[in-house]
Parts: sequence; structure tokens; C-alpha cells
Amino acid sequence: MLRYVLTIGAFAGMIALCIVGWNYGGVGGLIGGGLGFLIRLPGRGLDWGERLGNAYVGALMGLPVGLLIGGVIMVGLPALLNAVNGAPQ
Repeated sequence: MLRYVLTIGAFAGMIALCIVGWNYGGVGGLIGGGLGFLIRLPGRGLDWGERLGNAYVGALMGLPVGLLIGGVIMVGLPALLNAVNGAPQ
């Protein structure tokens, strides 16, 4: 029972983190979660319960990876471009 509470809490926490950090790449986290879900859905599995479980794991893996990539795109690249373009000559 506690395992289910923790896995649902981790999933809800990642979604909440993506929503709170929307301006800092949170949209990338939601896109990554959706892509992870869709990529793992047609994979190995004898029945739909197992396939949905695999898709859930794909979403759990895609959320933080998408959040990191979205954060780099939204925050890291503009800061890097400002540092390079504003360099003294």
C-alpha cells in the first residue's frame, strides 16, 4: 500500500514541479512525460495492464529528463548567449 502511495506521490510531485516551474522549462517536463508514455505504451506486455504499467514508468522517466532539457532551453541557453554576446572586446 505504501509503495502505491509513494509512486503516485512521485508522479504528482513531478507534475506539480512542472507546473510551478512552467516559465523555467516546465513545459518540457510535461512534453517529456507525454513522449515517454507514448513511446513505452506499445512495447512489450502480455496484457494492457502490463503495457500501461510500462507506459507509466516511461512517463516517470520522461518527466525529469524533459524538465532538464526544457530548463536548459529556457534558462541556460539565453544566459549563455547573453554571456557570449556581452563579452568585452
